Amino acid sequence: MGTVGIVDSELIDLIGSIYDAVLEPVKWHDALDRIRRRFDFHNAILGVVRMGYEPFAYTVSVNIPERYLAMQTPEYNEEAMRMWGGREQMARYPIEEPFALLGVTDQRLLDSNRYYLDFGAPQGLVDQAAIVLTRDRRQVGNVSFGRHRDIGPVTDDAIAGMRVLAPHLRRAVLITGILEEERRTRTLLETVLNAVRSGIVLVDRKARVVYANPAAQTIIAAGDPLRNERGVLDLRGEVVPGQLRTAIDMAAEGDIPLGRRGIAIPGMRADGSPFVTHVLPLGERAVGTGIPGDAVAAVFVADRDDEPQVIVDAATMIYSLTPTEARIFELIVGGNSTSEMAHLLGIATSTLRWHTLQLFSKTGQHRRTDLVRLASKLRPGHL
Repeated sequence: MGTVGIVDSELIDLIGSIYDAVLEPVKWHDALDRIRRRFDFHNAILGVVRMGYEPFAYTVSVNIPERYLAMQTPEYNEEAMRMWGGREQMARYPIEEPFALLGVTDQRLLDSNRYYLDFGAPQGLVDQAAIVLTRDRRQVGNVSFGRHRDIGPVTDDAIAGMRVLAPHLRRAVLITGILEEERRTRTLLETVLNAVRSGIVLVDRKARVVYANPAAQTIIAAGDPLRNERGVLDLRGEVVPGQLRTAIDMAAEGDIPLGRRGIAIPGMRADGSPFVTHVLPLGERAVGTGIPGDAVAAVFVADRDDEPQVIVDAATMIYSLTPTEARIFELIVGGNSTSEMAHLLGIATSTLRWHTLQLFSKTGQHRRTDLVRLASKLRPGHL
């Protein structure tokens, strides 16, 4: 193939396909495949690991059989790093600069490397071109392209062409990582809120409805006790009129008294049955959890005799608990033993222990008594 030092129309088209993939991640496969074919590579793999509220790994591969993708394990990853010179050497590779494997190692090292022997050689790979796209405390990302023995080692022309694409790949991966994390946190939020049984409405500082879960939508549709008045949340049946708006104002201004997690507002439905509305200030919980930035408070509605469930639902929303974690929280607060919980959940004690550790990690607690204490803080009398 000819020189690629000049940015020709095909390269410009490739750059366009890279940015198309940002808006539609499903197109990453096509973009990588087009780059692969342009520079005579055999396969390609793009990997991004991003650490956020919900860490995630994003991988796209082209022309790599499933059995080889299954080899992306910690053990093989260590071998792969040794193939490139080890962890310290890899940390020194410049970001956004393409380089060839045979330019930083030799064939004798490859012939003794387990990753190359089990992954590269069986696929007929003799060389590889790689680009470090991002490497910081938030995320690590790179893309690599394998060269088949029928074509030969990576050429200078291929490196020059990859150098043109590298900054665009880097920008696209950074944006994709950010968008993917936002999408996942939004999905997490909706999953959590949809799973809880209490009606939950997120409101902004003017009491406008930002989000309402299905249970809350049912309550609002009935108009008792929650109502949506032209987008503004209203509460019918307050014992002291105006308490909801006052509580939301206090949440917005950070004026909830120290030691209280929120405000409980008692009331009566139209049929005379009692209810309690809990206004929980979101504060900094909105950061990194998928909660919309303009939401200042979460409004819970439950019957007076449903207090334990309100506690569980509040913990579920605040700490993004899975259904299993929420159930374990409920059982621990209820005083159940390990064997009783394992029996009720139908799981092994080892599995229960793992879920409990996840529960401790999310809530920042260390013992069961800490969880019971946390539940008391979420109790209506203390909200």
